[in-house]
Amino acid sequence: MPLRVELVDCRNSNMNKLRGLVIGHTEGTISLLTETGGVLTIPVKSCRYYVWLNDCVVLITPRGLKKLIKRINAQ
Repeated sequence: MPLRVELVDCRNSNMNKLRGLVIGHTEGTISLLTETGGVLTIPVKSCRYYVWLNDCVVLITPRGLKKLIKRINAQ
């Protein structure tokens, strides 16, 4: 199940409010399918993230995002 995220507090302010689905990841990056249909590779440590989980939106750190992706992939 892809994870829906929005980027906030990014080092590169042009990436703030970027939304999409996490469709892939490596140790230090995520691949994001944006709402416009593009695919971007984002350094995980460059932002904090709003994540949609069930009926909630949660603000998480880069470390928290890595742990969440690993947990989702383990299921």
